[in-house]
This record gives sequence, structure tokens and C-alpha cells, in this order.
Amino acid sequence: MRLLNSLSSLTFAQLFCFAIAAALKTGTVLSSDIDTFVADTLAGWNSQAGVAIAVVRQDGQGGWTVETKGYGNARADGTKVTPDTLFSIGSESKLFNILATGLLISNQSLPKPIDWTTKISTILPDWKLMDPVASSGSSIIDLMSHRTGMPRHDVSLGFSDTVPGFIKRMKYLKPSAEFRSKFQYNNLMYTVLSYLPTALVPSKPSFAQYVHDNIFSPLGMNSSTYSFEVANATGRLADAFGREGDPTVNPITAPSHAMPFWLQAGGKDGTTFASGPGGVISSINDIAIWLQMLLSNGLNPATNASVIPAKVLKMVTTGATVWPFTEDYPEFSASTYGGGQYKTSYRGHDLIEHGGDVQGFHSIFTRFPYEGAGVAVLSNDDLFYIRDTIRYRIIDELLGLDPVDWNTRNQQVAVGTALVRASLVSTPRPANATPPTGGFPSLVGKYSNPGYTSVELCLVAPPPSTASHACATLAKTLNSTFPTLLDSSVPTLAFTWDRVAARYMKLAHYNGNVFNLTGWTDMPMPTGNASSPVWAYDAGFSSTNVVFGPGGFGFVGGVWGAQDSPDPQGKTAEQKAEVWFDKSYGHR
Repeated sequence: MRLLNSLSSLTFAQLFCFAIAAALKTGTVLSSDIDTFVADTLAGWNSQAGVAIAVVRQDGQGGWTVETKGYGNARADGTKVTPDTLFSIGSESKLFNILATGLLISNQSLPKPIDWTTKISTILPDWKLMDPVASSGSSIIDLMSHRTGMPRHDVSLGFSDTVPGFIKRMKYLKPSAEFRSKFQYNNLMYTVLSYLPTALVPSKPSFAQYVHDNIFSPLGMNSSTYSFEVANATGRLADAFGREGDPTVNPITAPSHAMPFWLQAGGKDGTTFASGPGGVISSINDIAIWLQMLLSNGLNPATNASVIPAKVLKMVTTGATVWPFTEDYPEFSASTYGGGQYKTSYRGHDLIEHGGDVQGFHSIFTRFPYEGAGVAVLSNDDLFYIRDTIRYRIIDELLGLDPVDWNTRNQQVAVGTALVRASLVSTPRPANATPPTGGFPSLVGKYSNPGYTSVELCLVAPPPSTASHACATLAKTLNSTFPTLLDSSVPTLAFTWDRVAARYMKLAHYNGNVFNLTGWTDMPMPTGNASSPVWAYDAGFSSTNVVFGPGGFGFVGGVWGAQDSPDPQGKTAEQKAEVWFDKSYGHR
């Protein structure tokens, strides 16, 4: 009777949550069955890498049940993954960024207080976008929820970029939609947000220092850092593993190799242009703490001290835009995006999560607020399918659901995606292809885009006898190191640059003024094979073309990352280009 009276005082929502929580698995989630599943998944995907997993649950008595485990290889030398192994967590870093922004907003003692609707133009004098409406109207909410009208433009980022320098050149990047008209995921806006601590706090701390002092340290996340140098010095940083060859080949069977860490800039502080959108390096033990804090509305799980105000967490998880991507499976509902978080449901269970993807690393942190539970997966294999296969199996286990065969689903998608990409590049060059206007030698020279960088375009197949020293060196390097990527029967231009997306860009002639684009980065062969010292890591430009027109060339076909926005329209090649490079006349 007493229990009935107690239950009658609860709201329907509370009763519903109570019923769902009761359905959670009460025993060990990371059981021997899961151990076998993870090992079989790594083997089935031909992975040389590993994963780290955390499962956290509120125990109903004010405490937590925490499970963390490592599986597979952390390094090429066979070192195993442990709960203390360090991984790059990619875009999971965005939540640290926007919560740091929330702490600034909560600090009303700043000389210049801000709120979520504060315009970026009132904080950063150098901020400007090509669209004047977006330039003057963009607020913190607009940047965090990806609705400024700007596409990704990730290819514009270079290893030597600084945050202030990049902010100054954002005005040269072409928008792909009207301001606030649609969701377009954009890393660059989180680069801008990462500069707010330096711009607003009187002591001008770096972004990495601000997050360390206000988030990592108060939570006891002592292994977490933005610095490759610091992480590498621990001896616990995982190697990244990538798949050799182009993306049109079945990725499951492609050879896998260890790769250098994707961004080694920033020194011991670690602040770089990528810190805000994707710079955190952490362990699964630290991420377990992070999940507990998020599930307890900003409290340190060990001390119950407030680290992040609950109203800040509510703000960044409240949907500001609609997540425009629909899942092909019935287990999911529609989604909304706030700031570094999106909300959806899986098999009837509401969840809040985000993923992280950088070269050689994938992560995802999922929390079920009604159940008081969370799951995190860190992977150092460049195939994100491994992360997703494992995390859904863990979630099914946690929620007490019959497991869905995500492994078969994901393998079918992986093979199917490779076939689609193959179809995009399989159209043969016409036998009677016409040369570009002015001939191939006329295209050689220096080109520039102020939002990207300057490049020297070289004819590498066949290489001319009068090439510049830089072009002669590039032609020799490509022909000797990557002979399989060059077809001597097809006139080919190329350039090299310091962009993070790819080091080498090859323009193979298709017809007239149109060339097919391929991009890759050279990676050292970990075996030290003298006859084959490097391998090519494909950058995924199989659907992109380069079109020449009066005064320059442009990228077309998705290189700017506009998702579902229409292609640029116009009469000239420059107007139709996503990114246009002007030619510097007088140089050969």
C-alpha cells in the first residue's frame, strides 16, 4: 500500500522513466560475450587496431557503476589497448568547446559580459564573412548550431594555420546557403568559438589552458590534453591505423598500416586551429568521468561539486536546428542539433550524443538521460564502421534488447559505398578528348585563393623539359614514389601544399577544360621497406572535378562540404566553382 501511494504521487513521465530504467541490464555489460564480439568484429574487419569502451550507469543510490575496457592493439608494435590508452576524440571535442563558451557566458564578472545571442562581430574585430548578413548577424548560437550559411571548407585548413590568422581570412570563403536557412556542419565555426577565452578573459589564456583549468582539472580528467607533445610523452598515445589504396576498393580487404598522428602542432600547450572542433586527446577512463558529469547535470561524480552549470548543459542539448540526415533503419527517430550534441532516439530510447572523426581515429559518446546511463567507444582504426558496429551492440546489451546485426549491415554499406565511389570514377576518358583552351602548358603556373592558399600547378605527365625547379622535383617525386597513381598516357597536372586534407593533388585530364581530382598524403611504411618506403592515404576526392576558365581554375563536385546545398550557379567557370583559384600571370 505504501508503494502504491508513493507511485501515485509520481508524474507519468517519472513513471515512464522509472519503468525504462528498470529494464537496464543489472549485471556486467562488458561481459565475456561482449569480449568475444569485439574481438570477432576487429578480426572480421581485418583491423590491426583496437577500441576502448566505457559503460556508466547510475546505481539508484547516488553512486555509479562504471565499466571500462580496452581491446586489440594500441600500437603497431603490439602494445594492447588499456583503459588508459590515449586516443584523439575528434569532433567529440566540440562539446568541451561549447561548454567552455557556456562558462564564459556564466561568468558575468568579465569586463565584457556575453550571452548566447551575442553577435560574434561585437567580440572579434577581425571576424567577417563573405555574406554581409551572416557577417553582422551571426551569434554564438548560430555558430554552435551550424546555421551561418557556410559549408565546411575543411580543405582550406593548413598545418601552419593559427586561429587569429584563420579568422582574418574567413571572409574569402564562399557560402553555400543563406544565413540561418539550413543546417550545414562546419568545423571552422568551432575554431572561431575557441578564440573567445583569449578574447574575453583579461589574462588572455589560450583555449587549451582555459579548458584545462575550468574543465579537465576540476573533473580530475588528468590524462586529457590538447597537446600531441604531452600525450606522446606519456607513452600511452595510440597509433592511428589507415587503409591503403583508393576508396573504390573494398575497405575490409585493403591493407592496414600505422600512420603518424594527424596533427602534431601546438607544443606543450596544444592550442591550434583544430583544438576547438577536434583537438582533445583522452583516455576511456577520463571519458567515463565525462559521461558521468553530463548525466548528473554538470556535477563532478566524485565530489558532487558543480563544474558545468546545469543551464549551460540544457542550452547546448536543446535543439536549435534540425539534423537533416535521415537514417536508413527503423531503429532511429528524427534528430535535432544544439551545440556539439544532437538528440534522437534508438529503439524507443531517447539519447544525446555526438561522434568524432579525424584521420585514423573515431569516437562516439552516447548518453541515455532517462535511464541514467552512457556508452563511449574510442577507436584507432580509420574505418568508422567498426566503432558503430561495436557501440550498437553495447547499447543493445545495456538496454536489455535483442541485438541487431549491425556488423552485417555495416559491412554491406562499406562494400556498397566502395562500389558507388568506383562508379563515380569509372567513366573512361573519351578517346577523342579535346585539350583544354590554350593547351596544357598554358595551365602551368601559380594560382591563389585568399581563403585557402597559393599553389604552383605543374605538368607532371608528360613533364616538360622547361619545368621550374619545384615542378621538376614534384614530377620526379610522383613518378618515382607513386607510379601507380600516374597514367603516362593521360596529360596530368599536380601540385603539393600544406593542407591537412591532402599533401598531393593530382588533376588528370578528362575532356576540354575538365580534369578529375585525386588527393592523397604520403605515409611512411612502418616496416621500413626500402623498395616501397611510403604508401598513399586517399583523401576522398573521387567525386570532385577541376574546371579551368579565364584566369584560373575551380573545384566543383563537393570539395567545399556543403552537404545537401545546391551547386553554385552561374555562366562562368568561376561562378560555378565552390573554390576558385586565380592565376598569377607572368609566372611560369
